[in-house]
Parts: sequence; structure tokens; C-alpha cells
Amino acid sequence: MGLLKKLGIIILLYVIIGVAWSAMMQLGYLPEPGGLEGPLNIVYAIFSPITTVYFLIVMSLGLYTP
Repeated sequence: MGLLKKLGIIILLYVIIGVAWSAMMQLGYLPEPGGLEGPLNIVYAIFSPITTVYFLIVMSLGLYTP
């Protein structure tokens, strides 16, 4: 398996897990970011770009209002 194929699979997994993470935040299974300590804050920081894009798309479609 080539390096590009491995990198593509890693990026695809990152996007899929990020979208699932954002959906769980939207549905209320995960607390809102901020004020948290420990490893959960690190996970929020890792998936922050995906979460931003996810909420921009969802809000532009009118599916979520804060």
C-alpha cells in the first residue's frame, strides 16, 4: 500500500470521526467546548476544523439554530 493511499485513509477517517463528533455535539450527547479539562479538551482541539465546517453547513441549511 502506497504512502498516498495510507494518508488518504487517515484523512478520510479523520473527517468521518470529526463529523460524528460534531453530530454528537449538536444532538447534546457531548458538552459544549470550553471550561473542560483533560483529554476531552484535546479532542475538541483536534476536531475543531471539522466541527467549524460542519456547523457552518448545518446552519446554512437551517437545520440548527443556537
